[in-house]
Amino acid sequence: MNRLDVQLINLDGSDARLTRATAALQAAGIPFRRLPAFDGRGKRPEDLPLYDPAAAMRSFGRKLTGGEIGCFLSHLEAARQFLQTGADYGLVLEDDLSIATPDAGTVLTGLLDALPKVSADKVWHVANLGRAAPEVSSRLGPVAPGHLLVRAHLFPVTTTAILWSREGAAAFVHDVQRIDMPVDQWLRCWASAADTGLAVNPALFGTSGAASEIDASVSRSKSVRRGPRYAIARKLWLWRNTRLARRHQAAFAKAHPQSSSRT
Repeated sequence: MNRLDVQLINLDGSDARLTRATAALQAAGIPFRRLPAFDGRGKRPEDLPLYDPAAAMRSFGRKLTGGEIGCFLSHLEAARQFLQTGADYGLVLEDDLSIATPDAGTVLTGLLDALPKVSADKVWHVANLGRAAPEVSSRLGPVAPGHLLVRAHLFPVTTTAILWSREGAAAFVHDVQRIDMPVDQWLRCWASAADTGLAVNPALFGTSGAASEIDASVSRSKSVRRGPRYAIARKLWLWRNTRLARRHQAAFAKAHPQSSSRT
């Protein structure tokens, strides 16, 4: 898979997680290189690069934890590192991954074979391989027996396994001017707005369920003050993203009447 650069985000000192992830990826035949995670523990979130707490309160309804900011910064660095390679595609994995299908390596090869045709039809930037697409998606075609590539008009959340095109990684690095929400929510808003997201159903990777070590000192949902707009903001993101996604789905169905869409 010389077309593919694979990075595993892993916090310094998280040796057990690295060992588990290494064993899983080796068993699946997926070589990788380790990327040290940005460690936001013990630091004031307000002091971390790109973080805008006022913008987070406005757009997300609450401030972010150091772990959420560190996760975002780690994914930004992974995109930069991928762009420095000559690979066509970059797969960024988090170290709490699990292999969701026993033939993940074979499915991944089939996916890489299918992507040039997808790109010729319509640009794509990012594919979520760690969660199946939600209901608003359109069929593109099989990549392996039992695995379907879809245009994820409503991009799935979670960043366990994110696949980048070179154009997508460059756009991601360019477009992140500030951090005002977790990276998975940012990617959902970004990819859903431009209809540049893909997914594979069922997902190739899952999560092991291990507790976060990047943010072990704080619970992301209970320790961070939520503003009065938090509940409203959540409903607004979902409404806005779903509305855009359904418009993209309708346009896709019109342009590809032979393809079936999920609703």
